[in-house]
Amino acid sequence: MSVKQLTVASLLISIPGHAQKPPAHFEITVEKNVPATMRDGTILRADVYRPRDAGRFPALLQRTPYSKNSSRAAQEFSALASRGFVVVIQDTRGRYMSDGEARPHDEAEDGFDTIAAVAKLPYVNGKVGMFGGSYLATTQLLAATLKPPALVALFPASSYASRYDMVFQGGAFYLSDGLGWNLGQAVDVRRRILTPQADRDGPTGLNRDESKAFREQWLWHTPLKSIDALEIRKYAPGYFLMLDHPTYDAYWKTFDIAAKHDQFQVPAHHLTGWYDTLLTGTLRNFTGLRAHAGSEQARRYQRLIVGPWTHARPTLESTKIGDVDFGPTAGLDSQELMARWFAFWLRDGDRAAVEGAAVRIFVMGENRWRDEQEWPLARARSTAYYLGSDGHANTASGDGGLSLLAKSRASADRFVYDPSDPAPTGERGGYSRTPSDQRETEKRADVLVYSTRPLAENVEVTGPVSVTLWVASSARDTDFTAKLVDVFPDGTARALSDGILRARYRNGQSKPELLKPDEPVEITIDAGATSNLFKTGHRIRLDISSSNFPRFDRNPNTGGAFGEESKLLRAEQTVLHDANHPSRLTLPVVPR
Repeated sequence: MSVKQLTVASLLISIPGHAQKPPAHFEITVEKNVPATMRDGTILRADVYRPRDAGRFPALLQRTPYSKNSSRAAQEFSALASRGFVVVIQDTRGRYMSDGEARPHDEAEDGFDTIAAVAKLPYVNGKVGMFGGSYLATTQLLAATLKPPALVALFPASSYASRYDMVFQGGAFYLSDGLGWNLGQAVDVRRRILTPQADRDGPTGLNRDESKAFREQWLWHTPLKSIDALEIRKYAPGYFLMLDHPTYDAYWKTFDIAAKHDQFQVPAHHLTGWYDTLLTGTLRNFTGLRAHAGSEQARRYQRLIVGPWTHARPTLESTKIGDVDFGPTAGLDSQELMARWFAFWLRDGDRAAVEGAAVRIFVMGENRWRDEQEWPLARARSTAYYLGSDGHANTASGDGGLSLLAKSRASADRFVYDPSDPAPTGERGGYSRTPSDQRETEKRADVLVYSTRPLAENVEVTGPVSVTLWVASSARDTDFTAKLVDVFPDGTARALSDGILRARYRNGQSKPELLKPDEPVEITIDAGATSNLFKTGHRIRLDISSSNFPRFDRNPNTGGAFGEESKLLRAEQTVLHDANHPSRLTLPVVPR
């Protein structure tokens, strides 16, 4: 076991609203590949960053499938250790330096066993916290469901509440994220198997040529289940296991965190962004744990911060997404926030880190932070904006409107959805959306556009967004998409939130039922959540279509088995909006 000693300078970074005190400073030691034996005998390995001083310290554990030797490891983990924590970064089962076969997301038992092993290290005082984002949040939450005795607190960023909802939104498959992530896993697993142990920590993910093939070829591959790019079937078989379960069933219950909220015993500080694909899951975990966690302390000390960010961990420099600047206060020093959170729970630090408002949100448009006491906001008024037109809502140049009054006369809009020419997602990143300008997409005839008149006063929308449509289709199964947009006086159409529903799942994710062609049905699309101030002179807009590619897979409109169709059919789509078919956008409007 090689040991490297590092000295890290203390950093003084302020958090608005908190008194600043210098953190403790320790010189540190780094131990590589410290083993922990799981209940089945498999050995997992971790790097340990710890104070050199004699004594026992609280531990912070991160379990990752992305290599414990990340480029940021030495700086970030050393900085935490210099403040008096034993920081343990472990490769999950079958990844990099850990033994066994990778089992994506099956992390509860390994997490429990690792927490127990960390608590028994001679330099640990028996208290363990867990931290990390995305998959690294999953490893925390699943472990917590088993109630590890040494686990004291969590700091999960960008988490899912139900793995099914992370893989299938409204029954539609998260194609770009799901395929891209598993291709990256296949590359890494292949490298691990074919290279000596000492060389396993190489570059991760797809190279430039593979990324090009991903965009131009593999995303378009049909049938979905027949792809074998980068030997994905051999090296990432879990991808096909997901595809074999397009309906919520017993397979997904193993990974259903929301169903186990009552088993949690520890406080958790949740972090996410309005453009994070895992926003909805993070919100569900916060609200579910606050209401149902298994101890009063855990229920009382759930905390939530939502900012104008994507899936990436926010820093003080996280003030822009692409060309959209949310102002100088939009960033967050999440590392400092986390260190203070754990300092309180693990060694009686400053109580200001856990008191105060349970929720802090960034209101876009107004571009300012605001403290709240709950989510969703109790004072928000559920407000329906009804769709209307003279039958020509196609494109932003059409006659589609949104009104607080339902239309009484019969009317409908129609378009053709061709899965060989889907409406594009546009600019995006891994597990993230962007506030991209929708004007090009809104030129397409297969996009229905409904807008209010220019607003006479500011309208704040903060909370969950839903769209209820009366629709008919020539197909036995098809998709409908919805996108909430803020339209500026100069015409800029900034995307805020979106959603999709595969029609066969209109009655629930475990109850698929095909359509009767051309028969109207009512569907409701979960369009995510947002916090945005629509300013005077702006317009609230809703875009309706049947594809959002490659964010979601294309519905071939055949009604056949998921992932097994190569034939693509055009579908004639109808959206009705009259007194008997009140299609509507429902927004949580916050009084001002």
